[in-house]
Amino acid sequence: MPETQHNFLSRLLFILYLAFCISMIFAFRAISSITIPFILLTGLIKNKIEQKRFLNTNLKNPLIITGCLLFVVQGISLLYANDVNQGWRNILLKSLVIVVPASILCCDYITQTTRKSILRWYCIALLVACVFAIYTAMRNYFTLHSYSVFLYHALVSIYSGHAIQFSILVFVALVYLFEMLIRREIFLKKAFHPFLICFFIIFLFLLSSKLVIAFFLVYFISSMIRLYRLSFFNKVLVISALGVILISASLILLIPNRINNRFKEIADTNFGFLNQEKYNPGEYFNGLQFRMLQWRFVPQILNEKKAWLTGVSIGDAQSYLNQKYISADMYIGTPARHDKGFIGYNTHDEFLEALLQTGIPGLLIFLLFIITLLARAWKVRTPEIIFTTVLLVIYSFTESVLESQYSLLIFLFFPLFFYAGKKNIQS
Repeated sequence: MPETQHNFLSRLLFILYLAFCISMIFAFRAISSITIPFILLTGLIKNKIEQKRFLNTNLKNPLIITGCLLFVVQGISLLYANDVNQGWRNILLKSLVIVVPASILCCDYITQTTRKSILRWYCIALLVACVFAIYTAMRNYFTLHSYSVFLYHALVSIYSGHAIQFSILVFVALVYLFEMLIRREIFLKKAFHPFLICFFIIFLFLLSSKLVIAFFLVYFISSMIRLYRLSFFNKVLVISALGVILISASLILLIPNRINNRFKEIADTNFGFLNQEKYNPGEYFNGLQFRMLQWRFVPQILNEKKAWLTGVSIGDAQSYLNQKYISADMYIGTPARHDKGFIGYNTHDEFLEALLQTGIPGLLIFLLFIITLLARAWKVRTPEIIFTTVLLVIYSFTESVLESQYSLLIFLFFPLFFYAGKKNIQS
């Protein structure tokens, strides 16, 4: 009977993990929210059946401890929040910093074998999603006659609509597929493996995320160097692949095109523009200008509210930012078009967000969480966890990763998923 229960729970966990991964790819947010607590509950039951206790030693993990500290300091800020309802919505979201690590680490289900099985289906689901996105873009092209439907947010508008986050999902698949090559493993069929890598690389460039493309090129060069050093791999093929990707990337980045324009826009940033106190509502901010503007707004808010030690709370941070956008005459939308403009835009930097919401103590605890995450990656030291974790940490400098369910789940799940199942993970 225990063996039957063990098999049933293992199959159930596999289905739950697979459902979670598919829900992340296709942005089924309700399913993502449901599967994580069910993974936790199933893992605890598995512990009880196999080890005669609900909790195991994996839960004595610095990641969970620092996650608890992060959650507590966010919760304390509710005590001085004006908008308590918004604060409770935010704190419910932030509970994932405890729930996600606890769900993945609560039992010994994730091993090299189970991780491999889940990632295989993850890649297949991602391929289906990418193919359907391209098909949808082609249909839109014949209606709109604009190549923009094949690029950036428009390409994945049927899913999350967030090209950078979808790029991270593609990057994870590419890292897994490259590491399979290095381990002399094949994904389904020998000819299909390189095809899938090439397809995902092309899709990654279409998504046009400057950060992820640049980081992928670093990983690609690193993986090609490792492949070149392996005696069993064709060195001519490695050099050819490296040359093709680097030449293609150079042409894309140097020759005028829609992808190149995104990089050129950042290179041509007018920093003097940020010194203005007031702006015309019609003036455009590129991504770098908007993020740098937050470095002015956040200290101003903290000075005005005398809140460097406490922050302005998780309930009020966004409303104070909205007031800054309004006072600077930035675009705040057109009611007739149900467009809010910059209203509702967070700091797009989780470090700044933590400082604004919970002051210097909150920032220090978030830094501790990041250091703990990087330390766990360094302890395991596999390319999958190192490159994925570093990319997500860098991403947290350009996006408030804990302020939406989708970005928070991506930020927490993949490093922990690659980390789980290693020896002595509680240490």
